[in-house]
Amino acid sequence: MMKRIFTGAVFVVLFLQSSAQQTPQFTQFVFNQFAHHPAVAGSRPCLDMRVGYRTQWVGFDGRPITMFANAHGQIMGKNRKHLKTKHGIGGHVESDGAGPISRTKIYLSYAYHIPVGRKTNLGMGLYAGFQQLRFNAGKVTLANPNDNSIPGSSVQFVWPDIAPGLFLYSEDYFVGFTMWQALRNKWKNVGDQSRLTHHFVLSGGKRFKYSDDLSWIPSAALKFAPMSTPAIDLNLMMDFQNKMQVGLSYRNTDAICALFKLNFLKHFSMGYSFDFTTSRIRQSSSNTHEIILGISACPHRGKGITDCPAWN
Repeated sequence: MMKRIFTGAVFVVLFLQSSAQQTPQFTQFVFNQFAHHPAVAGSRPCLDMRVGYRTQWVGFDGRPITMFANAHGQIMGKNRKHLKTKHGIGGHVESDGAGPISRTKIYLSYAYHIPVGRKTNLGMGLYAGFQQLRFNAGKVTLANPNDNSIPGSSVQFVWPDIAPGLFLYSEDYFVGFTMWQALRNKWKNVGDQSRLTHHFVLSGGKRFKYSDDLSWIPSAALKFAPMSTPAIDLNLMMDFQNKMQVGLSYRNTDAICALFKLNFLKHFSMGYSFDFTTSRIRQSSSNTHEIILGISACPHRGKGITDCPAWN
């Protein structure tokens, strides 16, 4: 009983306070750029798809579990003398749950890409769709049964949502920025004046070619929301012939991570990450697993630098 009370209290605090993080965490952000930045849509000339699953804090009762699927590609482009523009569209579906809270997101995206340098392009994109949030009161046991801040029955809400963003990229570097939950929708009967808050994601990376067979790829992501502690991910990957990548990652708020990615069968990629929890939650669970499968109509190169802006 005490464990159930503790679990319920933890997730009510994490999800219902306006200062809490309200978006899911992903470790492999370089391999999953479109899930973070709508302006990535159409940055590649071919259809690009991702399917992923993340289970966080394995063994912890009510742990966060996230599943997603997305796809994007180009639809048209124009040549105007030296100015070549292109358009991209895509879609992203995501299911995220922890304890009594579950959330479903469905977005469509559009992006417009223009050259801003000889080998550099800028994508300007927008996610537009809706979120559905569900609160299952039956999964919460309160220490104070008369606490009016928690509804006595299950409730759900559906809101429209948009997320604008920018993506600057070339063959050997990228920088992306997105503002999530731009509409800051509000819900009633859950917590005290609870509402969604803006979440900002800034990421970037660069490939350094050591030889024809070997490259080093440092990258970083900064995720922050008002009144919360920023989360900083620092990654270092080693790429061998654009076939296999291995690396390490550090997240200031939670974990040290090992990453592995493999390109196979010309059009397929698979990424796996293992997070070792460093925060206090490690007393109940120290393991997090994330796996992503990528399918692209563009074949992988055998050697050298790939033409994908995020080296997928």
